[in-house]
Amino acid sequence: MTPGRTIPFYCDFISPYTWLALMQSERFAERQGIRWEMRPVVYAALLDAHGLVGPAETPAKRRYTFHDVVRCAAELGLGISGPPEHPFRSLEALRTLYLFRSGPSAPRLAVRLADAAWGQGRSLTDPVVLRDVVVSVGLDASSLAERIADPAVKNGLREMTEEAIAASVFGVPTFVHEGELFWGHDRMDALARRLSGATPAPAGLGEKILARPRGADRKRTPTTKR
Repeated sequence: MTPGRTIPFYCDFISPYTWLALMQSERFAERQGIRWEMRPVVYAALLDAHGLVGPAETPAKRRYTFHDVVRCAAELGLGISGPPEHPFRSLEALRTLYLFRSGPSAPRLAVRLADAAWGQGRSLTDPVVLRDVVVSVGLDASSLAERIADPAVKNGLREMTEEAIAASVFGVPTFVHEGELFWGHDRMDALARRLSGATPAPAGLGEKILARPRGADRKRTPTTKR
């Protein structure tokens, strides 16, 4: 099937849910006749911009998250090892994807980078791992460390993150169709239904509900973490 519509895919390899989505992404694209536009973003910057905290920053949620990811991986038939440490610095991996973002191999590169960390247990902070993954998808890995350290690449990733924030993207993975956000690997089926026209756009009723007044707000105390 020849890909038709292009769907932005916001991702950060620090998120195990990005990995779960990416491991389904190639089959999804083929079934739906779409092309993914990979948009690497810095998840921490999204959290800061929206006043949120990540799952790994709350002990109870961190524990739940990793148990949940293991369950989800088993349901998808995926082997999971997890990265050597978490959270980890994903900037170099994100810059690597940004460097090759416009080529046809970008979606496959994203899959391989995510799986190197979460499926194979390799460190995305290791330049050798990044080079190996780039080579594995048939891309030029020469002088990779220098190329991803180029100010144009660093600024490009920063700008792509800022664009995501402006588009109200607050988490990863997030997919966008006609301005509508779908957040999480478990919203890929919802995206498929929208692409097929099986479900309508929720904007009308959703905006009506949003326009209603707030009836209560949680009181923040000095011990409440951002």
